[in-house]
Amino acid sequence: MPTHPTRTALVTKLTTWFPDIPLIFREDGTQSPQSPYFRTELALAELVPLSKSRYAARFHFRIFYVTGPGMQPVSAIMDQMLETLTSLEVNDRLCRASSVAWQRPEAESEEGFFRAEYAIQLTTDQVETGTKMQTLKQGGGLK
Repeated sequence: MPTHPTRTALVTKLTTWFPDIPLIFREDGTQSPQSPYFRTELALAELVPLSKSRYAARFHFRIFYVTGPGMQPVSAIMDQMLETLTSLEVNDRLCRASSVAWQRPEAESEEGFFRAEYAIQLTTDQVETGTKMQTLKQGGGLK
């Protein structure tokens, strides 16, 4: 699954558009820099079968903008951030976001975050081997 190239494309895009704002991934366990910074996490990565030899690799990223006193608020970067997340170039292929939004915090103590979802179609030439899943008939036997 192209998780690493998709993550790299996201990092490249954000650091190009926001060169003065450092970016860290929660999964890396990196120490948080001085604000402002982006803290990003991969919330979902899955393969969804589309047909016998085609799959969609789906990725859902959460991007938190951590600001500090005297720094730009979310409202100042929101439009540019949403435009930035609209597309990525993953392995030299343009990948358009299926969903991009700002998600407000549910409680005052929580942070809001940007949400971006991407889907990349993949094909495979592998022939499936092994036992196929069978359906149970009423009464417990296999069809």
